[in-house]
Amino acid sequence: MGLDKWLKTEEEVEREEKKKAVLTEAKKSKRESEKLSTFKSPPTQLVKYVLVCPNAKCKYQKTIMKKQLKEKDKICPRCNKEMKVKKT
Repeated sequence: MGLDKWLKTEEEVEREEKKKAVLTEAKKSKRESEKLSTFKSPPTQLVKYVLVCPNAKCKYQKTIMKKQLKEKDKICPRCNKEMKVKKT
């Protein structure tokens, strides 16, 4: 028994090279499609809202990043009054 067992023939070497080439092409095409898909999606537009409670004793403040405020967001959790809204 010699080294013939571990040595590969030329056909086997060519097959492996073809497989590697196909795999690298597939990876490249996936990367390109991922790049294109990320650029196609529009960026989300978030607005920063600063909410301040008008009650002088409460002095509660919070900052929210959302597309739109809901009525629930505008109510102060401490004193249940409607807060003043400022866009920044």
